[in-house]
Amino acid sequence: MTLTETAVAAMWAELLGVAPSSVDDDFFELGGQSLTMVRFIARVQETYGVELPIDRLFAGDFTVAEAARAIDHGRLEAAGDDEIAALVAELESLSDEDVLALFAEDE
Repeated sequence: MTLTETAVAAMWAELLGVAPSSVDDDFFELGGQSLTMVRFIARVQETYGVELPIDRLFAGDFTVAEAARAIDHGRLEAAGDDEIAALVAELESLSDEDVLALFAEDE
């Protein structure tokens, strides 16, 4: 799981009272309802500063993976050019060992 997927799963566990077993678990199949989804969207906005488009969430399966992708997409769109340039510069400065260590942390 990515860091965002892990955060989404934790939010869902708290809001739904049941933890998703995989990133493919659907919000509504886990017992989520419209009001709970609104609470999740509010929590995402508070935590990440990203407003999730409700129509995108209803367009397909509302899974942990899809919610995480929507959050990451929103964060990327909100990032300014300077912030993106700084991140690219940081990535370019990493050694191969540093990159492998980062991937190992994500597992």
